[in-house]
Amino acid sequence: MKEEKIPEYYIGKKHKIEARKVVEDFELSYNIGTAVSYLLRANRKHDSPLQDIRKAIAHLHFELDLIVGENKK
Repeated sequence: MKEEKIPEYYIGKKHKIEARKVVEDFELSYNIGTAVSYLLRANRKHDSPLQDIRKAIAHLHFELDLIVGENKK
């Protein structure tokens, strides 16, 4: 299987840790992990962090919807 190169905006500058490894190490849910990944790259992928911050907030809202739904059961 061909190994794909990880984009630099997903790798920390000082310790060279990939965003996905942070998510995995903390055993985050899909939505929280995705939000964290968006926040980690927010100032690195685009000229403005707004798009990634908005996406992170959306995934946090998705997670809250799941939690609220589970608590209503």
